[in-house]
Amino acid sequence: MLICVDLDGTLLDTIPANAASYRAALEEQGFTVTDEYYAQYCNGGYYKQFLRPLMGGDPAPEAVERVHHRKKELYSSCLPMVRPNTSLLAILQAMKAAGHDLACVTTGSKQNATEVLEHFGVRELFGLIVTGEDVERQKPDPEGYCKAMAYFHVTPAETMIFEDSGIGLEAAKASGATVFRVEQF
Repeated sequence: MLICVDLDGTLLDTIPANAASYRAALEEQGFTVTDEYYAQYCNGGYYKQFLRPLMGGDPAPEAVERVHHRKKELYSSCLPMVRPNTSLLAILQAMKAAGHDLACVTTGSKQNATEVLEHFGVRELFGLIVTGEDVERQKPDPEGYCKAMAYFHVTPAETMIFEDSGIGLEAAKASGATVFRVEQF
């Protein structure tokens, strides 16, 4: 059995850290985002899509990349704001101990995903981490989940996915796996 878990909002409440690091990166370029706006419209989304309206609607691609790169640099200083989903972590640790494979599938960057998982000492739980940099099509496309299944040589019937956001749930359901919605922790 493969257990896939989304990172942001599912395994860890990273919304405050992501919002703060994006806000700081945007403010350096003369833009901003509130925590509320980030939580409602950006969380779980792909930066190339949600940064455009925050940067005036039609920014140069280099400007979007500059903000995203700076956000990644600032993220580690915001890690104390992250809160773990202790119940889900306990489930995952038990599943790992029982011999099941675990994969983390996120739209986030490899750098930030690795940093936050290491910060909480849970990086070693996952035999695979699939990030936004590892796929051509972002959630709601199921590509990330399908890559994890292919890596572990399992079918959707042998896969469980934990997700929280609308686009993440859409991707998880489209993969054909059994899906569990994480609402609050």
